[in-house]
Amino acid sequence: MEDAAAGHAEDGSRQPDRSRTQRNLMKKTRFAEALLAVTAVATGCATAPVAGVDARTTLTASTETVQALAECPELPSLPTAGCGQITVPRDRADPGKGTIDIGFALVPHTDTSQPGLGTIVPNPGGPGSSTIDLAGQQFAESLEPLLDRRDLLLIDTRGVGRSTPLTCAALDGPTRVFVSLPEQRQLIGECGEQLGDAVSDYTSIAVADDVDAVRATLGLSRLDLLGISYGTYLMATYAQRYPQHVRTVSMAGAYAINVDSVGEVNAVAFRRAVRLVCERTGECNGDRVISDLAALMKRLRKSPEKLDITYDGVKHRVTLDEWQMTSVAGRVYSSRPDTKVELALANAAAAARRGNLTPVRALVRDSLIALADNYSYGAAILSDAQSWAVTCHDYLRDFDYADPVAKRTRQYAAVQAKLISADFAPFSAVAWVTRADYDTGACLRWPNDETAQPPFAPGATMPDVPVLVLSGDLDANTPIESGDAAAAQFPHATHKVIAGAGHTPACTTEGVNEIIKFIRDAKG
Repeated sequence: MEDAAAGHAEDGSRQPDRSRTQRNLMKKTRFAEALLAVTAVATGCATAPVAGVDARTTLTASTETVQALAECPELPSLPTAGCGQITVPRDRADPGKGTIDIGFALVPHTDTSQPGLGTIVPNPGGPGSSTIDLAGQQFAESLEPLLDRRDLLLIDTRGVGRSTPLTCAALDGPTRVFVSLPEQRQLIGECGEQLGDAVSDYTSIAVADDVDAVRATLGLSRLDLLGISYGTYLMATYAQRYPQHVRTVSMAGAYAINVDSVGEVNAVAFRRAVRLVCERTGECNGDRVISDLAALMKRLRKSPEKLDITYDGVKHRVTLDEWQMTSVAGRVYSSRPDTKVELALANAAAAARRGNLTPVRALVRDSLIALADNYSYGAAILSDAQSWAVTCHDYLRDFDYADPVAKRTRQYAAVQAKLISADFAPFSAVAWVTRADYDTGACLRWPNDETAQPPFAPGATMPDVPVLVLSGDLDANTPIESGDAAAAQFPHATHKVIAGAGHTPACTTEGVNEIIKFIRDAKG
């Protein structure tokens, strides 16, 4: 679900659409006024106990609350949805820093002849992806068998889409896709500097608190949480902070908080996926492909070359080296399975061993152009700034922000020097852990943020609620081993591996059916 961006967003440098801003303000005001009335009615009834209702009841939004929401003309694919916004502090610990808006869309359950059974809250991953406009239609279509009795609540995380989009000049547009590793780190660091005092405000904790603020605003009791990729990290954060408001947690393409999710385990998963594809298609030999890739990486380490790529009328001079090729190869097994692309990688490596790099160049060019397309949509769909703000605040690091960049770099290099390249074959250890999408040193130039840390400490208490974790056996992004670690966070979790699924199993019929059955049948 997370890689299906559709539509174009306004460029952050353009003048704002004042008419749209005014319309949104009117919608927000109307919703707030109506909600106050609904809240007053609900409070007036609260003194009398309601028969059959106890602390474990799972509520859907009331009819009055749904009617108070604004229409969503920008969501023709979700004709029954109602849209709203709430205003929250940008920094709950320092309200003086101002506020931001959190946008949401509620798709009410269709069978109004019976009581609702609860509310599903999904997140498509990222970080930095819009839930409403990027994935809302897909969630509604996939979860349709549940939506007769359950509401679907789509919330854009702060800094993305309808929740006060976050941008920075350094990462405006797709330029980062075409630069070298040092240049990418420089741009990310510049973005952090440009964010100023907002650099610590876009965290998984803040997003979880926003989700709960929307929950409380709508008068909901407990939620069925559905996280895809980064959404599994976010939903674990919410569950740890608000256990009393969790009915179930579904996690597809999962990884754990406080566990390294981009190192040796992913290289193991890459090799496994290559072998499985070859075995299932009969079109290649897995060990041979891995050997061919190792030879290609050795060649590119010794003799990198330049590659011209024109995107949107602009020519980019790209260095085709081991780092770039590792990034591209890793990307093949870090998204939805595509047999054509997987075999193209195998064939390109074989051709390179024979001295022909033409297929390799084509593969790299196509990969970078596709990635640039994603980042061209802007923060209404994908916010690169928000993605790195979350990443650089929450994720584990091999250096200390309190130190100057030079010392951080030495700390980081000392850790990398201990890695054993054989564990990362067919790539070198350094190339694999710094590949473009998952560079463990991406935040080396990030501003000092004294608050930066994971959302909770190892061993933190998690709610004993039904938890389903799904992993794909072709996923080298959040592999089976990462799913094991994600499941281990909870007292009782079920972990299932979906054969033939990549990143993530929620993109497969079998995975969706597992999620639907789990939410429908869960007790509690």
